[in-house]
Amino acid sequence: MDVRCRYCNALHWVDERVQDSSVTAPRFGMCCDHGQVRLPALPEPPQLLKDLFVGDDPVAKEFREHIRSYNSALAFTSLGVHIEESINNGRGPYAFVIRGELCHRIGSLLPAEGTPPSYAQLYIYDPQAALDQRMHRNNMTRRDTMERLQTLLSEHHQYATVYRHAHEILEREGGEEVVIQLHTDPTQDRRRYNLPTADEIAVIIPDVSQPTNRRDIILRKREGPLRRISDGHPAYAPLHYVLLFPYGTHGWEYDLRLHQPDKAEPARLSQTRFYAYRLQTRPGEFPTILHGGRLLQQYIVDAWASADQSRLSFLRRNQSKLRASLYSGLADAMHAGDENVDLNNLGQRYILPSSYVGGPRYMQQLFQDAMAIGRYYQKIDIFLTATANP
Repeated sequence: MDVRCRYCNALHWVDERVQDSSVTAPRFGMCCDHGQVRLPALPEPPQLLKDLFVGDDPVAKEFREHIRSYNSALAFTSLGVHIEESINNGRGPYAFVIRGELCHRIGSLLPAEGTPPSYAQLYIYDPQAALDQRMHRNNMTRRDTMERLQTLLSEHHQYATVYRHAHEILEREGGEEVVIQLHTDPTQDRRRYNLPTADEIAVIIPDVSQPTNRRDIILRKREGPLRRISDGHPAYAPLHYVLLFPYGTHGWEYDLRLHQPDKAEPARLSQTRFYAYRLQTRPGEFPTILHGGRLLQQYIVDAWASADQSRLSFLRRNQSKLRASLYSGLADAMHAGDENVDLNNLGQRYILPSSYVGGPRYMQQLFQDAMAIGRYYQKIDIFLTATANP
């Protein structure tokens, strides 16, 4: 990887160039879409974290071996998904596999009576009590490493400050809920959020059931159901992946736009383009995310699941535009050849077009393409499907 993108400076192999460019003047699209994606560089991590990522001593090696446990112990939100660990029982490299819909969940500031504190609740506890609780749940990790990381994040991660302020306001005002509003300074880049002060970050609202803005996080003082953090929220990633974003650097959000100066309204920056930009190696930037090891695997699975859920959500909301009536539940059921189908049992069906990778019509289209090749070349000797891991 010794060829740089002329726009974003990402390193590539020369064969990754787009087809209509030459070896002497290569152009690349996967990193920044030919300069249309422009994001600020991630800040270099604190020296302690950097040493743990690249060090060759026993402490650093142990940290990387259990990095998911350290991150989970220090995260503000939980990973609300079923993780398939059975696949790692045999030989081979570690694999992070999930089943079902992925989401991040956040609870109240204080735990219910008789329930030990966890996640964000630990950031308003006495440091030693918080450390004891984290070690109790993650006894395979080193206490000295956990303590150093806990101190580091309490000092550097912006949401640690936000949660402490929220707790102070709830104690002082006696409210039931607090809304954390991450506001933007209009004189700065729209992706840059300011650390709020106590008077700016919160309002006491006694009866609020759902956030009214994607940038809001509603916290209850005690009990109440777990709340989902929208994957379109700029804090979705830094609230959970605290070791990859130790300063609370914001992730993707709906309002990000491509760099298209010739257009009055630039197109929206998609999640896949955002993550493709972040997952690149660039000279002069420390690749914190790429040093994450098993946490990197989890982050990539999380990012892809979030992007895929956004696609499914778009398809669900735009069924009429996809001419879904041509594929109505009734038509599909009758074409399936089941003469005994009970039409009264047919419910709402959402149609996935052939452009949705992995969907039934996508697979059917691939099959039809394969049969067309067979018709063209006549007799087929073998039909082979191969899966490759480069």
